[in-house]
Amino acid sequence: MEDAGESYLLTAVVANAGVVGQWDDIEFEAWQKNRHSRLVGFRVDRDGRMLAQGWTPKVGLTPEAFQAVVRSVAREADRYEFHLTGADRQ
Repeated sequence: MEDAGESYLLTAVVANAGVVGQWDDIEFEAWQKNRHSRLVGFRVDRDGRMLAQGWTPKVGLTPEAFQAVVRSVAREADRYEFHLTGADRQ
């Protein structure tokens, strides 16, 4: 989790660079997934890893809402990891 001032950015590693490198057009696939997502987005970082990220403002944030974001990022990361690797490893 990154404290970004007035918001939090939650990040989970979906797959390492070795897995990502085995996929053609994975950035395009992530872009397509992001088009249909409201809370969790996917991107490839500088190290070549696929990341799942969710953002939430701090203002009005309740513990329940924060937990919902955490669970959503974790669930979507696990789902995409399984799609890419056939396993839930991380």
